[in-house]
Amino acid sequence: MMTGKVKVAAVVLLLLTALLGGCASPAATTPASPTAPAAGASQPAETAANGASAAENAVPGTNTMRLTVYQATANGMYLVPDAHVVPKNDHPARTALELLLAGTNKPNTVSVVPKGTKVRNLWLQDHIAYVDFNDKIVKNNTGGSAAEMLLVGAIVNTLTEFQEVHKVQILVEGKNIDTISGHMDISEPLSRSEKIIKK
Repeated sequence: MMTGKVKVAAVVLLLLTALLGGCASPAATTPASPTAPAAGASQPAETAANGASAAENAVPGTNTMRLTVYQATANGMYLVPDAHVVPKNDHPARTALELLLAGTNKPNTVSVVPKGTKVRNLWLQDHIAYVDFNDKIVKNNTGGSAAEMLLVGAIVNTLTEFQEVHKVQILVEGKNIDTISGHMDISEPLSRSEKIIKK
């Protein structure tokens, strides 16, 4: 038979045990930190940056698709849309970039893309289009600050014509660079710029 003091001590001991048990292992309830993508990581294969938008750009009743690229106005002040209807394929985003790099026949417009610039790779990750150019985009660039702004704007606005693309990260020879010609920071993904488009 337990005495009254022993019973009280036993109850207190049980309460302390339960209380300490409830406070144990705080790490078990701590949510895991999100994993940031590795800096400079690249994916060898092109992905949905190309194929996912084929249907949205299709011209109904035809085997063609409508793509919009952005060229500079002749006075070098703005960008203007330049619409193309081309045969449908499974890589419309890359096709749009190739149309941009090919230059323009649209009246009162000029190309701001340095000669020899080529797309090395293009892929989509978390709604960011990563476009990797060869080094001609830097080495053959002779423009000033306005030309650099139009060049970057033309690339970003052309790719953000696709609903899946929210931002664009420009790479050169597979690497992040700070700037193309020293006037505009391109080290981070860039958003579409409507202000640079002539209304």
